Amino acid sequence: MSIPDQVIEQIRTASDIVSVIGDYVPDLKKAGRNFKCCCPFHTEKTPSFIVSPEKGIFRCFGCGVAGDVFKFVMLIENISWIESVKKLAEKNGITIKETFNEKYSVSEKTKIFELLEMTAKFYNRCLLETKSASFAREYVKQRGMTDDTIKKFMIGYAPKGKLLESAQKKGYAYDILSKAGLFTKTDFGSIFEYMSERLVFPILDIQGRVVAFGGRTLADSKAKYLNTPETIVYSKSSNLYGLYQTLPELRKSKSIIVVEGYMDVVLSQQYGVSGAVAPLGTAFTAQQAKLINRYADDVTLLFDPDDAGRTATQRALEICAENNISVKTSSLPEGVDPDEYLLENGRDSFYKLLSKNSKSAIEFVTERVLSQINIKIAQNKAKAVSILLDFVEKNKNVIVQREYVKFIAQKLDIEEDVIWQEFKRKTLFKTAIQEDKFVDKTRNKAKTSLEEKLLKFLLDINNRQYIKKLEKDFFKDGNCITIYNMLLENENISIAQILSKISDKRQEQWFSGVALVNEQINAGDGKDGNEEKSVELYEVFNILCRDIELERLKKERKILEKEVLLMTEGKIASDKEKIKKYLQLTSQIKGSGKK
Repeated sequence: MSIPDQVIEQIRTASDIVSVIGDYVPDLKKAGRNFKCCCPFHTEKTPSFIVSPEKGIFRCFGCGVAGDVFKFVMLIENISWIESVKKLAEKNGITIKETFNEKYSVSEKTKIFELLEMTAKFYNRCLLETKSASFAREYVKQRGMTDDTIKKFMIGYAPKGKLLESAQKKGYAYDILSKAGLFTKTDFGSIFEYMSERLVFPILDIQGRVVAFGGRTLADSKAKYLNTPETIVYSKSSNLYGLYQTLPELRKSKSIIVVEGYMDVVLSQQYGVSGAVAPLGTAFTAQQAKLINRYADDVTLLFDPDDAGRTATQRALEICAENNISVKTSSLPEGVDPDEYLLENGRDSFYKLLSKNSKSAIEFVTERVLSQINIKIAQNKAKAVSILLDFVEKNKNVIVQREYVKFIAQKLDIEEDVIWQEFKRKTLFKTAIQEDKFVDKTRNKAKTSLEEKLLKFLLDINNRQYIKKLEKDFFKDGNCITIYNMLLENENISIAQILSKISDKRQEQWFSGVALVNEQINAGDGKDGNEEKSVELYEVFNILCRDIELERLKKERKILEKEVLLMTEGKIASDKEKIKKYLQLTSQIKGSGKK
């Protein structure tokens, strides 16, 4: 689909990049002229994700991801560029006219989303209306599920063979049905429907789009629960069941309870337990932790109290610690699921029990370690401390680390200073390596070439009058040449427009770094009509150009210097032209007023 440039710019102008990114990343905070937060695209402790409202772009100085408002929505929503443009247009009430052919030129992802939405409605209708689903209706009734809850979660039932029949009547070929994760072929060549004869739980992404399904068997089956496989629109590790449905309450409470299963989520939310979500047939992941961190300030892990549940809890605690998420644990009586407890005792009792059994992350981990190790033996006590300090190290906040060490000292009856010294010794080597990496990274960031400084000067919309004062071949760096040519072609082009035209990922990272590098090479505020300011800008421009020329002269002389030195020592034949050139370069450099 082709969208006119003027329409794209209208959408870009209407889409405030800070507001758009802030909707996805609540911890985006003002930092000087820009905004800053932890990157939503990789795990980090120190915020390095910068958003510039003035330039209309973002960049992470950790992982290098960069772009304009369209690129951000494209990445965060996992959609195409054209879909992100349409999404922002719709949000801002801007109409994009499509031709007849464009309306029918739908991307494969869009077709899959439409198919999955149709499938969810089909399964839901089957649960509510078909005779074959009478057993399923009786089951959800016994579990205490209301009609409103069934509607809210679009819960359904998959009669054997009916979906394939219905989909083929609507013109869907097996290929797209397979790509959507609904069907597969067995080794014998027959078609297998993943959800067949199961109670179906549609899985929605954060936008409310159906992306997959989870199914519970209602008959004897080895696989009690089964999920549809990962597809181009669905990743198990990046989604949480029930998150979309609880968003309205979550925006107020900022509190999430992570439970284990679909029924736990469904009935917890039915009984008013806001923020109940669950992983999707997989262990709790770093991506899910980041998703939680985007919406919640308070997180409770409520997994089964058996060995498998405690192992899953500890791993989740470690992931949350690594992602700087405040988290606690709680538990229900062994063998009792959240939905069962709520059905029997109600929400108030549920919350009271959660509060009573609540434990901090370090409490849970310490109690678990002490239940496995006999610390009456000195060597075992040292081993327990070592294991616990491994957990302490995962959280990089020094205050939290201190509090954790204090707790461990009290529990193991060891002086706090002793444990703290052991912690420092244990982490000293790691810290040294990390500091070296940080210093190297900082040094690399500081290395901005003179040509890049001049380019940054020209990128300022107030300095564009200097673009044509340069010779066309003034820039020698390939990246700078590319951007300078864009400026020559259109002096009014914005930084966001330039960034959107760059297709090479390395050049994209380089340019965003130049555009956002923390160097004040412009003087004053750049307002028109200020004669003094105009003089200052002209001086800055001249100084940059002079310094670039001087740097080139020095490089040229340095190359000749090695040969001239060998000539003076009689090691190679004398070359009068080269000596003359060397002396000319030396004179030019001295004449510049620099040594």
